[in-house]
Amino acid sequence: MDSEEQGKIEIPKEFHSFSTGAPFERCIECDKNLIEGEQEYFIEKAVKQYEGFSAHDVIFEYAICLSCAERMRNSMSKESMKSIELYFSQNLDFGRRMKLIQDNIENPIAWMDECLLKGTQKNTINEYQIYAHCKGNHLDVSQMPYMVSGAALEEISSLLSNETLDELDGFSQKHFGPPPELANPTPFRRVVLI
Repeated sequence: MDSEEQGKIEIPKEFHSFSTGAPFERCIECDKNLIEGEQEYFIEKAVKQYEGFSAHDVIFEYAICLSCAERMRNSMSKESMKSIELYFSQNLDFGRRMKLIQDNIENPIAWMDECLLKGTQKNTINEYQIYAHCKGNHLDVSQMPYMVSGAALEEISSLLSNETLDELDGFSQKHFGPPPELANPTPFRRVVLI
């Protein structure tokens, strides 16, 4: 096995489509085939857990190609991007993250056992989002996967400009239905972070 093949990990079931049980095949924005060749793309899932139960719901999920993800990031206001970067720099404990990865080098799913930004254990969180970077039918483990708790996402949401919130709401409405604040009795606005 050459060194390029050694680092390849098949996309785990945690990043398969909840509705089909199969890997994502198409970009949510441009419908590009993601499996053919070495297409780079991201997967994002928002999950709600129920205290005292092993059941959970996937609130939304999608795969988006690198080109569409970059276009979406570029549509965010400069102010919002700076706020997100500052939040990550102030809240990401790089040493803790590296230890989690080193302790679970062969099991990248364990990298999502705690919130990337708050260190909160996944089994104590009601809502969270998970993120993966993929190439074709493999997981790219250079920086992902990771999990971000609902509490961190609420803090990030409060830092975003109205312009960026409108962009994100437009994306959510286009692909997942009405804005979450209308469908959900809680004021938590889901943030798409690709």
